[in-house]
Amino acid sequence: MGWVIKGAVALLLVAILGVLALLAESRARGRDAKLFPPPGRMIAVDGRAMHIRCLGQGAPTVVLEAGGGNPAMLAFPLQDRVARFTRVCSYDRAGLGWSDPAPDGRGFEDRARELHALLAAAGEPGPYVLAGESFGGLVARTFARLYPEEVAGLVLVDAAEEQFFFSKLSRFQAQRGQVKVYALAARLGLARWMIVHQPRLAGLPPGMALADRRRFAALFSRPAYMAALPQEVEAYERAPPEQRLAGGFGRLGDRPLAVIAHGRPFTGAQAWMEDGWSAGQARLAALSTDSETVIAARSGHAIAQTQPDLVAEVIGRVVSKVQNN
Repeated sequence: MGWVIKGAVALLLVAILGVLALLAESRARGRDAKLFPPPGRMIAVDGRAMHIRCLGQGAPTVVLEAGGGNPAMLAFPLQDRVARFTRVCSYDRAGLGWSDPAPDGRGFEDRARELHALLAAAGEPGPYVLAGESFGGLVARTFARLYPEEVAGLVLVDAAEEQFFFSKLSRFQAQRGQVKVYALAARLGLARWMIVHQPRLAGLPPGMALADRRRFAALFSRPAYMAALPQEVEAYERAPPEQRLAGGFGRLGDRPLAVIAHGRPFTGAQAWMEDGWSAGQARLAALSTDSETVIAARSGHAIAQTQPDLVAEVIGRVVSKVQNN
């Protein structure tokens, strides 16, 4: 019976450690709210508070649309560069960053309409140049389809392309299990520890300051963030069949378009995404009769974080085209 007693003691110790970790993480979240207030403005949209940060002067206004599961904070270095030559806004989709969570069942159109309402409530008029990264590319294109008169140009940064993504939807759906594991790790404080003390393993941009890592950890430990991650996958699942084909999210006519694609292949668990990615980027470039394609030779998927100068330069070229039209 000795092994039974030892096993029971071990389980009890694990349970105690788990409870202590939960309590410590709960206290840390309480401190986060005081230490890391939103750097932008909190605007009411549909009864929920959404975070938006706008800088610079000039027109057209550039709107940065982050990749899947990414808070706007990751785009701040890029935003600061774009603000040198025009007005630029970044924001947090529902549940991400400092924005309040939203109920389940929302698709890409819901997200585009929320962005439209947020910009209007914040007093940020168009026309806009939308810069969408990865998942954000489909949000930006949905916005352009719903509000074509308000979109003067687009920049798609290693953006999701419908034919590619929907042909591999089951692979992305399989990531729900990873989200659950992350949620548990975040509740126990493990995600916070990794972001602060092992930023490279957490996939953060190299050279991120300790203060920024702590702020980032605070955002990635929020319960709202854990709920928002599977909701982003759900947006793909709610897309109707006609949108799952090439060009299904709408074409862009002769509006200026720049497509920035990664130069370093996907590796590790994402290596399977490399097959067919470049063809998808070519289909994106064909959405407009006035387009250019740029290869970010030194970057993987997170181009806006690893080469913000390049992305800002490309955005600047699209802004100049809009100004000269």
